[in-house]
Amino acid sequence: MTNKINSIFALGILILASMACSFNVSTANLSDLKFGKDKNASGADTSFKPEDEIFAVTAVNNTNDKNKVKYRMLVEKVEGAQTGTVAYKFEKESEIEGSRPIWFTFSVPGGFVPGSYKVEVVLTGEDGKEFDRKTGSFTIIGGNIDKTAKPAAPSADDTKTEAGENKDSDDK
Repeated sequence: MTNKINSIFALGILILASMACSFNVSTANLSDLKFGKDKNASGADTSFKPEDEIFAVTAVNNTNDKNKVKYRMLVEKVEGAQTGTVAYKFEKESEIEGSRPIWFTFSVPGGFVPGSYKVEVVLTGEDGKEFDRKTGSFTIIGGNIDKTAKPAAPSADDTKTEAGENKDSDDK
């Protein structure tokens, strides 16, 4: 009987000690990913013309910490391009502090190649631990674009981030 009491007592102390420890468990997360023609994704849409500027919009929630947000645009189904590859070299990582809306915009000189694309957004802590991931798809339709052209890399001035600065502005 004494062994059972000692075991229960030891278990209770372990539970109390673990509750007293400060575990750094983040509840940081991302809102649903929306697409639109402005940074608020008002009139949210998933179909765009080849010449449109497209905004991928989400928000970082439940945090006051610095986190990293990585955006990637991938090919889903585009004639002449391999599924799953990064489209137009659109890949960007930004540091975000606290909870706030974020957006990423992209356009291609001469227009996108028609087809289906996917955007992936990954939220990580400064240590690289992944907190959340959202994906969404959109389609480029119509236009007089050469449908067999492979998605090519845009110039540095064609990609903007959540604050609207040019993609490479923090590299200068």
